[in-house]
Amino acid sequence: MTISWKEVSPYSGQPVEEDAPTNFAGQGSGVAMPPDVAYAKKKKKLLDARTKAYRQHREKLDAARQRRLEQRKSKIAQKVQENIMDFNREIYLEENNMNILKDIVVKKSAKPVKFKDGTMTVDMFTASAITQVYNKVNIDNKKKLEKMVNGTKGQFMALQNKVMKMVGK
Repeated sequence: MTISWKEVSPYSGQPVEEDAPTNFAGQGSGVAMPPDVAYAKKKKKLLDARTKAYRQHREKLDAARQRRLEQRKSKIAQKVQENIMDFNREIYLEENNMNILKDIVVKKSAKPVKFKDGTMTVDMFTASAITQVYNKVNIDNKKKLEKMVNGTKGQFMALQNKVMKMVGK
């Protein structure tokens, strides 16, 4: 009498179905399974730029590159860039050049100062002289000095000449 066994899952109690056969085909069967089977390596084909296949491949690459570039240039990005170019922040900013002159004295280095008709670099000695005079005059004259400092280059140069005469005395 032969006994036959059935493999049963311990969780469900149902018979287990094997997905893969065993790798043993019997003694002397001559069937070998990896790792002792040596496969022949496939030779890689060299890429030749003169072939028709390569030219077609290159055309596909160029077309894909063009699509990517077009996607980067979206309409929203173009509108934002145009709006940024049109927006002039400098109109809305009011700078008091007296603060810049005081900063020149504190940092002990020349800086460019913006006027209505351009910019001009002011050295530490000039800035120091103007701020000293500014600190010593009364409120009405301070307003006049600020008006000249924040005006044009010519007004600033006239103020500089007057201050240098005052400091020289």
